Amino acid sequence: MNLRAVLRSMDYRQLLSLFWLSARHPRFILPTIRGTRRTITICDELYGDKQHLNGPENAFRHALWNVLLVHYSTQKGLPLQRSLAWSKKITDWHEDFSPNAALARAMDLHNNRVGRDIIAQFHPEEEHFFVAHLLKMVPLSRKRTVENQFKNHCNELIYIEETL
Repeated sequence: MNLRAVLRSMDYRQLLSLFWLSARHPRFILPTIRGTRRTITICDELYGDKQHLNGPENAFRHALWNVLLVHYSTQKGLPLQRSLAWSKKITDWHEDFSPNAALARAMDLHNNRVGRDIIAQFHPEEEHFFVAHLLKMVPLSRKRTVENQFKNHCNELIYIEETL
């Protein structure tokens, strides 16, 4: 998936919202594009289409996306705390504009937070460290079917469906 395809898939309201969000935070635009592209590349190589289901592969993708958004932002000299706040803002925006069931949305938000917590804890490690760390977390991820169960696994990746 490329940037042009993503933009084409968005409606006018989404494009306008993304424009204003980006206009208020211009220094984060290039790190966000780079982090998003890199996340897609890594996940395509590791998991193919499985990453688009609601299994452990999807949990990995969401956590990695947040890690790389912050990683590339701080590499551009942006402060860690502002980069973490931006990552939350843009990934929350994505969840608001993505048509997901409530449980899937909650799962994505949880895994996004796990990714931000990991980079906050291990900053300024390199990308390969974070990918390896998250890959170790995938087999330990937990299946949950009720949103209030997520709180018991605040440092773990969670998913809602088994993937074959």
